[in-house]
Amino acid sequence: MRQLPGYDPCINHYVPAYFNRVEVKEAIHARVNRHWSACASNLHWNWKEAPVSMVPTLSWLVHNGLRVWLYSGDMDDVCPIRATRYSVQDLNLTITKPWRPWYTPANEVGGYIQQYKGGFTFASVRGAGHLVPSFQPKRSLVLFYSFLKGVLPPAVSLWQP
Repeated sequence: MRQLPGYDPCINHYVPAYFNRVEVKEAIHARVNRHWSACASNLHWNWKEAPVSMVPTLSWLVHNGLRVWLYSGDMDDVCPIRATRYSVQDLNLTITKPWRPWYTPANEVGGYIQQYKGGFTFASVRGAGHLVPSFQPKRSLVLFYSFLKGVLPPAVSLWQP
């Protein structure tokens, strides 16, 4: 089996082991007598035929002055990037910086990015599946760092943080 670079197939073992430690539960103010799992079976969703759209929530956040970055892995088969782009289009925001590539410190195209009026930014992450940081941790870090700094990731291939 071919393994993706930077992806740890044992993550499903490490994360529950970490979050089920008593000191971690206490630190995050969780109930120490409960077992943590990634997918809790005790939640009962009133699932109909489609999930609830996040477009109204994203619109509210942007129109109330919050800076929002939405990203999508270009290999995500759970929430395909095309569907995410349709949702972004439904926000009816004005493009301020058109779709362009962004680069990593390794001088690789990390994905593509587009900025909109009101502080909304949409980015793709090249080679990432649904859990973007699991599939592309270094590229995810570039996006996260850029978000915290309040700047778009580099548009040229020579990047110095």
